[in-house]
Amino acid sequence: MEGFKAANLNLLNVRFLPETGGSLCGKLNDCYRQFSELVEKNGIKRWFTVKQTIFFKASALPEYLQSKQELFSCANKFFPELPPTSIISQAPDNDSVVLELTLLAGVLPGELVTKEASGVRWSVFSRGRTRLVFAAGVYNEENYDDILRQSTSSFELAKQILGAEGMSFSNVVRQWNYIAQITKDIKVDAKYSQHYQIFNDVRSKYYGTVNFENGYPAATGIGMDWGGVVIDFIAVSPDAVQSVGIKSPVQLDAYIYSKEVLADNGTMSDFCRTTPKFERARLVIVCGAKWIFISGTAAIVGQASDHPNSVELQTEMTIDNIRRLISAENIRVGVIIIIGKLSFLPMSKYCR
Repeated sequence: MEGFKAANLNLLNVRFLPETGGSLCGKLNDCYRQFSELVEKNGIKRWFTVKQTIFFKASALPEYLQSKQELFSCANKFFPELPPTSIISQAPDNDSVVLELTLLAGVLPGELVTKEASGVRWSVFSRGRTRLVFAAGVYNEENYDDILRQSTSSFELAKQILGAEGMSFSNVVRQWNYIAQITKDIKVDAKYSQHYQIFNDVRSKYYGTVNFENGYPAATGIGMDWGGVVIDFIAVSPDAVQSVGIKSPVQLDAYIYSKEVLADNGTMSDFCRTTPKFERARLVIVCGAKWIFISGTAAIVGQASDHPNSVELQTEMTIDNIRRLISAENIRVGVIIIIGKLSFLPMSKYCR
């Protein structure tokens, strides 16, 4: 890297909607056109892209599978080396295509590489002792209608990626969990089980194998129409990156919810209902940069949802919850804890 000066890292998230119609690939190409113009105008590099997510609408699973291959082919033609990619069947507002790109600006030549194993790709940034892992599209292409097997397969693949980089789930600072028909109840042996609760119980089993001394990842559970379970995540090297969970001043930590707000799961022989394992937000300090990852946030006070019949009021409350979460006063608590090198988040029980 002689001749280059190390710069602070800047994590950028950009989204594009197509400005022209046509096929799915045509719409995605128009999003890439807009991205190329942004790159040229701002002097950033296309290879700064560490992950991408493509959202589109599909009316049935066969359409989703066919369209996904078309979109992958289109993305492969745009990028000299395809970054980690998730293709999600979730209808945008205009039933079109949405392209979301995550860029790591400030990367020097040779600091960012892309790896692949078991059909899954991930990007690795390395600078000195600092290492960041960006994974997307972590899923199994079989048993799309079996959320238990899909959840288990996705977490097993995520575990393999982390293991390959000398990490574990405790190194994950941000996670996106895409779950098909997330609130759907299925009937197995006369018992009903919710997709999201099944996912949570599988997550608890995998998370229960490691020690989360500084809290869980910031994470979001996102519904999609088809595709089983897809996981994206960002993980960091613990010896060179400082990170701490941020509590909400108005919401309970999700992992201490009471059983009253948990759904049912009768699909697991070792079943016990478990809470969602994530922090409301997470502060990360890396290479001179400070990042705040905000989890999926809803119109919840304490552990109870509010305004169930009003989208407008729920939206206003959600925005207010985020404002309080990332307020200077609330974030300052996390900074003080990092400086003092303290762990302020207790380990929750496996089953709660």
